[in-house]
Amino acid sequence: MSLADDYNVDVTLYHRDGTIFVDTRTDAPENLLALLDSLGLDRHGATDDVWHQVPDAMDEIAMKTLADRAAPLLARAGYRVDIDAGLFGGTAYRAALADQAAHRPPPPPAAPARRAR
Repeated sequence: MSLADDYNVDVTLYHRDGTIFVDTRTDAPENLLALLDSLGLDRHGATDDVWHQVPDAMDEIAMKTLADRAAPLLARAGYRVDIDAGLFGGTAYRAALADQAAHRPPPPPAAPARRAR
């Protein structure tokens, strides 16, 4: 039995051990699994125990971006989706955003405002 089966959904996305996992129900159709493949998720497991996860080389920002893109596409395709509350806005994600902002160059100075008559 999968986590998606436990939650009575087609797909569940959750964050664990530094990666994002995407679990499908036990009897998930191949077209659902292929859709997850096409989103850039890596398929793992055997016939009866299949799951997807973001590629290991992705950083936290890329993981969140992929999950942000996957969830609405799955819902629009008619699949019931559960998203772990800790996935979005989690501490690892906020830390990655802060680190990214610290290395971003400052914006250019604004041009002086022109006065109209």
